Amino acid sequence: MAVKAEPKITVERWEKMEDFESFFPMLKGMLEAIYGDAERGLKIYEERYDAINYYKHYRARPNSYLLVAKNEKGEPIGFLYARRKRNHTYLYDIYVKPEYRRRGVAKRLIEELERLAGKPIRADTHEGALKAFERLGFKVLKDYWEDGVHWFLIEKD
Repeated sequence: MAVKAEPKITVERWEKMEDFESFFPMLKGMLEAIYGDAERGLKIYEERYDAINYYKHYRARPNSYLLVAKNEKGEPIGFLYARRKRNHTYLYDIYVKPEYRRRGVAKRLIEELERLAGKPIRADTHEGALKAFERLGFKVLKDYWEDGVHWFLIEKD
């Protein structure tokens, strides 16, 4: 089996709202990975956050980070949303398009978050993503169930 080379990617703060057309499909992809059904995930997300406006207005808080990873063509291939809290950075969401997974994209997003916001970084993740986070140096603090999903509170020092 041939190993895919790491793509030439850039990571930057997602500041241009015109880029949000490419954001919504990635949000749906993330929710499908978590809940097994993008529409169910969107319903849960909308009930909690008003998802799209939640991301669009992240800039209202100077301690918020919405980062985008782009391929060599400048196309968004992944994103991360986090906020710096009093004693840690909380990673709310991270998503990498399936064709770019296991190629260093999530690692680059996390590294940029560490550079901008600092450690420790905490997140809640589901079983399907736990191994990827462990490879990036995260440790499980506790686990719990919510909305039929097995979640893990994780941290990277």
